Order: sequence, then C-alpha cells, then structure tokens
Amino acid sequence: MPVPRIRARAPGKLFLSGEYAVLQGAPALACAVGRHVEASFLSGAAVEKAEAARWRQAAGDILRRHDLDPGPARAALEIDSRLLYSDAGIKLGFGSSAAVAVAVTGLLLAAQGRGAGAAAGLRIADELHRALQGPGGSGVDVAACFHGGVIAVQGDNVDSLSWPDGLYCDVIFTGRDADTGSAIGRFREALRDADVAAFKGLCVAAEAVRHAWERDADAVLAAVAGYAGAWRALDRSARLGVYSREHLRLQGLARAADCVYKPSGSGGGDCGIAFSADRGKLDALRESVRDEGFLPLAVDLGVEGLQVRRQGDHA
Repeated sequence: MPVPRIRARAPGKLFLSGEYAVLQGAPALACAVGRHVEASFLSGAAVEKAEAARWRQAAGDILRRHDLDPGPARAALEIDSRLLYSDAGIKLGFGSSAAVAVAVTGLLLAAQGRGAGAAAGLRIADELHRALQGPGGSGVDVAACFHGGVIAVQGDNVDSLSWPDGLYCDVIFTGRDADTGSAIGRFREALRDADVAAFKGLCVAAEAVRHAWERDADAVLAAVAGYAGAWRALDRSARLGVYSREHLRLQGLARAADCVYKPSGSGGGDCGIAFSADRGKLDALRESVRDEGFLPLAVDLGVEGLQVRRQGDHA
C-alpha cells in the first residue's frame, strides 16, 4: 500500500496559570513552546516501536468511532518526541503526550485528505490523549499544542491571546519529572475530603491572571504572584505535593532576584516559570539557578501550533 509522505509537527506546551483551578471551572492560560514532536509514516524495512504502535492503534479506534476512515492507522508510524526530554531522557514537563496526540491526529487526518479543523481535529486529539493518558485532565495541554500561541481555556471556550508588551519569562527545569496523573488524583481526593470553599482562592487568583493578561506587564506580574501565593497556600493545606524542594528553592532564588516564580503544570517536578518586566533581572536569575544545579531552558514561547506538510507519495 502506498505510504503518504506526510510529516506532522506539534509543539509542546507550558501552563502559565490556572493549573488545578481549571478543573474547578476557572480559566487557565497556556502557551505553545518551541520544542516539537514529529509524527510520520514509516516505510521500507523500518520497524515500528511499541509506543508508536500503541498510539496508532488507539487512534484507529477513535477514527472509527467518528465514522472516519481508520485505514491510515494501519500503516506503521514513527514518533519523535526527543526534544521534549532532557539529555538524560527525563521528560521536561512540556506536555509530550499531548503533543504526540496532536501530531498523530494531524498526520492521520491528512493521510485521508482531511485537514485538522479546529473543532473535529481538537476533539479527536483530546480523545486520543485521554484514551492513553487517562480521563482526569483538563484538555488545556492538548488545546495549547493544537492551537499554538497563547490561549485562555475555560470550560469549552478557547480564546487566543497576545503576549503582553514588556513581559519576559524564563523556563527552568527542576531536574526531575512529575507524575501528572497522580497529582490530579490527589487534587480530586482533596476536593472530596475538604470544604470546597477552601479552593475558592485559587480560582479567584486564576481569574485575576486572565483579566490582567490583557492589561500590562505589571498587572500580570502582580496577578501571577497572587496566583502563586494562593497555590502555595492550597498546597500546604491540602498536601498536594506541588511545591517540591526544587520548586521552593527556585522560588527563593527568584524572590532574591526580584522575579515572580511559579511551577508550571502539575508541580512536584518538571518546569517552573520565572516572570519579570526586567530582562536583566531574569539574566541574573538564570546565572543563580545554574549555580544551584538547575537547568534554564532556552525556548520560544507562543509558537505556531499543529503543522502538517505533505512531501508527495511514494510506494
């Protein structure tokens, strides 16, 4: 059977604010990062890896449920997600599984002559991600990888945002990965066992970041600092394990450099983000975190989302 020469490319993502709060109906802000997953069809004698086969088979089932041709999912896939891992093979917290789901969806839809339209493509990618990673997440990571740029997500609404003038960010890797599924499980357990009103502060703080984002850099910094404070307070009271030893140390270093710091994503590991309206302060912070053994990551933020390129067909 002819194997289409198509390559699909999806960026990773970072949460800017609203982690956990989005699970309670509050808005979350996320952006695409300039490290990508690529998916393509194997040809010749190349052997498909077990992980790629797992994604392909799950995608075929979902295409069938949507009354779409599952035929493209019978061809072996190659998935390259190395850029979303450290040199030591540790995931960086850039949403590698979400990016894989988006890239595989784009590839299989393009192979049957369909574009990955915003509604249908995102829905299939989200279903694929949930099928293999569990149903507990918010879907924000998939939406960020699919749409690209900077987005605000609240319920089913996804809004595209601009980056505020004069706002600078550095992404810092803690050195260890986080178990997102377990973290979400702890959050939901805490919701069941505690007064839901105890979580209101986090949701209010997430709303404040969403509104500040369209004002100016100083407003964003104040709102992100408020969100980080509400998240830290909730982490203490509910014992979520968000602010690991590494995140607490990075927060202290950022405070000493007069920057605002927060974990990105489920916390406990992965990456954090330092914000400032002064590029020089972030430069100083970068040197101090290196001295402490952490890894600043040079990545572009707000990059383009899913891209699919056809190179012609071959047998």
